[in-house]
Amino acid sequence: MTRPMSSRWMFGCAVLVVAACSDATQKPAFDTTLPTQQVMKHIIDPAAVALWGRAGTMDTDKGTVSLAPQTEAGWAEAEDEAAIVAEGGNLLLLPGRTPNFTGVGANWADFAHALTRQALAVKAATVARDNDRMFKAGGELYQVCTDCHAKYYIPYLNAQGVYTPPK
Repeated sequence: MTRPMSSRWMFGCAVLVVAACSDATQKPAFDTTLPTQQVMKHIIDPAAVALWGRAGTMDTDKGTVSLAPQTEAGWAEAEDEAAIVAEGGNLLLLPGRTPNFTGVGANWADFAHALTRQALAVKAATVARDNDRMFKAGGELYQVCTDCHAKYYIPYLNAQGVYTPPK
């Protein structure tokens, strides 16, 4: 018994689709022209620094002042900043952004995942409008950043403070 013509046609189309998808000249799925240092400088760092400036307290000559957002717009900005940092962890995992220096890149993904996880904890605190929780989660986020920078950034600063990764 022969198969109907439409089944053969559909099979042929499926083979062509698979062949087209496996084309070696296909463009990469992501454009990572922007190097990791620029992702940190323009995306992650500004959002994280702004976020940390919105939690806790500060002693002034007028007494202790809360840094927590005082308006819905302020809380929304904090939530946006936390979301940016969380997605920044994902950006650091894209091909081309993982450090390629020998023996050093082993924990990169762990740090990137921790960055996302802790930023999402801060985001949850902002949604709850909970300054104490935001401060605690923000401190844990800061520790992730500090630990990662101690391994991947600070050891590669030259005498002028310029980052020079190993070859």
